[in-house]
Amino acid sequence: MVLDPLRTLPLAKSIKQVVKKGDVVCDIGCGLGLLSFYAVSSGAEQVYAIDCDAESLGVAIESAKKHGVGERISFIEGHSADVYIGEKVDVVICETIGSAAFDENILATLADAKKRFLKRGGKIIPAVIELWGAPATFERPRKPSPTIDVSVVLKKNLLSRPQMLIQVVTSGKFGRAIHVKSKFAVTKKGRLSGIAIWPKIEWAKGHVTDASPLKKLTHWKQCILPTQERAVNPGDILKFELIIGPDSANPKEQTEVLWKLS
Repeated sequence: MVLDPLRTLPLAKSIKQVVKKGDVVCDIGCGLGLLSFYAVSSGAEQVYAIDCDAESLGVAIESAKKHGVGERISFIEGHSADVYIGEKVDVVICETIGSAAFDENILATLADAKKRFLKRGGKIIPAVIELWGAPATFERPRKPSPTIDVSVVLKKNLLSRPQMLIQVVTSGKFGRAIHVKSKFAVTKKGRLSGIAIWPKIEWAKGHVTDASPLKKLTHWKQCILPTQERAVNPGDILKFELIIGPDSANPKEQTEVLWKLS
């Protein structure tokens, strides 16, 4: 993920564009700390870097010391929903985006961060999160799994034009889950294997990462929602419903993805 230039370079440029000298920043899901370092280099006075992974935080702390920015970054182990940082921040950075865009609970995380961490009029990176999709044909294992998978879907695998399923503008109002109802018009004859979905993210104005099969491959690839295989023809209309939200049994760390195609 860190080495994916289609993800990391637009993010770095967005941080430079959004973070101003003297800003206080919260980096949620900071991992190895790269985005926190970008925030400091962009002028941030203080960065609160939060992650559940102690091993990643250990590496980030050592890197911060090595590069002389340890005093400007406070590394905090834990889930952001359980963290109290004691002041409001100017910018929230959160890159907990999965191959299905919302399958790492980014909406619940950001809703909490906006309420407890962010100043009125503060900025959020990413600015816009979109989920796109299309029916597709692809190789299936001998024992198909009913659960989601991540794979590479090629342009030739798509059975309709890609379409945006939902758009979330993070500066506005949004819920902790998404519920999509959509229709796809089949454009070519083939065997329907499932629905391919992927994220398109505008980190800040003018800086976009698009995981579409029509674009260069990103580390996200595409998310596959398998369905019962069947033949389809041009003009067929496929009704699609999708719900992604926090899992009721473990809402902080797990996501539930439900879908139906008819």
